[in-house]
Amino acid sequence: MINTALAIVLAVVIAGFCFALLSGVEEAQASEPLTARSSANNVYFWVNIAQAVVTIIAIVLGGIFAWRRGFIFRHWQPHVTISHDVTHRQVSPENVHIEITAILYNSSQVKVGFLDGLFTVEQLAPVSDEYVEQLYSKTFVDKKRYEAPEWHCLKEIRLEWEEDELIAEPGEKIAVTLEYIVPNYVESVLITTYFYNTQVMGKIPAEINPRNAGRKKQRRWLWRSSGPRGWIRTTAHDIVFTGSNPNLEENGREI
Repeated sequence: MINTALAIVLAVVIAGFCFALLSGVEEAQASEPLTARSSANNVYFWVNIAQAVVTIIAIVLGGIFAWRRGFIFRHWQPHVTISHDVTHRQVSPENVHIEITAILYNSSQVKVGFLDGLFTVEQLAPVSDEYVEQLYSKTFVDKKRYEAPEWHCLKEIRLEWEEDELIAEPGEKIAVTLEYIVPNYVESVLITTYFYNTQVMGKIPAEINPRNAGRKKQRRWLWRSSGPRGWIRTTAHDIVFTGSNPNLEENGREI
């Protein structure tokens, strides 16, 4: 809604400036023929026109830049907080059922719609010491940049919704639940959820992994590219059972 209003305002401003500029040129030409104008006055006349055109362009570009960077109309940008509720239970001698619920809270003043989401389940334990050392060596590429460790990925699940299917109104909480089965030798998992900002990303093509989509996102109007690209939440969950579990002792496996 605010994007349409901004487009209308910009169109009216540009049309008004252009109309005023053309009216001024016609009035100047009518009041004093070009043949009677001195060379100095002729140069001064076109310099004023050029200055007016540059001013119009600067105002329009400045407004677009301010909108994209979020320095104005910030309260119209979506803000979402994600929390996780994770439970587990053993469903067979060799398998554990994990239920993952991502709770999305819309703390902004605009409704937020979701089209693409990504759930990943990674194995934290058990892993070998050599594997942990390799991950740690890649974590800090240099002193200024941090790279998250890439644990062994058990499953990567992409979720998609139709337009207006999954919407969080201002101040509303919505929940997305996913179920997954892991082998019983897994003792700890890392769960990550990604939800993408449709106003910035648009609909991510099905053949592109949302995590690695990069700049391949579908962009709409220029001023819609402001705001966060999406929201992410990572939670570590330990699979602990009360009492003894002989299957864990027999089938425990490290990476």
